[in-house]
Amino acid sequence: MPVIINSLEIHPFLPSLGSPLAIDEIRAKHQDIRPLEIAIINLMADKISTERQLALWLGNTMLQVHLSFVATDSYVEGVASGRKTRNTPAEHIRKFYSAFSEVKHKKFDGLVVTGVNALKPRVEQEDFWPEVVDVLRWSTTHAFSCLFLCWGAKAALKFFHDVDSNKGEQKLFGLFEHRLVSDRTGLLFGFPDRFPVPVSRWKNPKREDILRVPALEIVADSEEAGPNMLVESEPLNGGGALFPRRAYVLNHPEYETETLGAEYRRDSAADPSYPRPRHYFPEDDPSRAAPNLWRHTAYIYTNWIKAVYEATPYNIQDIPNPGK
Repeated sequence: MPVIINSLEIHPFLPSLGSPLAIDEIRAKHQDIRPLEIAIINLMADKISTERQLALWLGNTMLQVHLSFVATDSYVEGVASGRKTRNTPAEHIRKFYSAFSEVKHKKFDGLVVTGVNALKPRVEQEDFWPEVVDVLRWSTTHAFSCLFLCWGAKAALKFFHDVDSNKGEQKLFGLFEHRLVSDRTGLLFGFPDRFPVPVSRWKNPKREDILRVPALEIVADSEEAGPNMLVESEPLNGGGALFPRRAYVLNHPEYETETLGAEYRRDSAADPSYPRPRHYFPEDDPSRAAPNLWRHTAYIYTNWIKAVYEATPYNIQDIPNPGK
């Protein structure tokens, strides 16, 4: 929550009014509060684990957050017609998920688009790519701020900026050190200069392609894993402060302690030569339990919620234009 200050006096150490960490006292006294409306387009096969991991951190503030779980029309229709689901019970989908066509008339303060187990060489070659394009195009008029994760981030980079992600010969898999490069919107507020984050992906955008897009700010980078957190920002209310219109998170800060280990055991059971996650098991020994060294990095989701709250209009129908 922002610090309330008296706008007539300059405090020696509190943030200035140009910072998102401060709010004018007059504005604070007249501020209306409502729950934030956040839609999660969950493309993951194991939807329940993804829900749990994201909801834990999206709800980690004093703010009220209303989550709407959404899946593509083809997925929901398939479940309704009796298609078997291997990773998520069909009853769970019927109870807790809406098809995109059922919510696209609404506006949302925030939109999250998750990753998916997609193995085709290019993101636009996936069968569900046209449905994802519909979501991304819709987000420009119906979502105030967007958070794209893993494959969702690569899809959004392709759609909005024509940045390709190239499939490697092996999956980029493990716990990789990142460094804080630049953070003009404060999404990584409280992060140390260097921090580890779980990574699990086949396709990667090239750093030089990202640098060719002036709108994209590389917030966190890794020598081994490449750029992993990108932000596309806009001025808040026409002032000097910025808010994250779109954030692209190519790694998995939300992963639980055992997620990388469980993924390794699943895949190595089918292929004993499957590589171990790098820098994850102590002394590279899968028989030893891996400590969680990255839990604090999931605060990017909490920081995003705070940034959305501070910038989104009270009248949700004014979305996507800030300050109205």
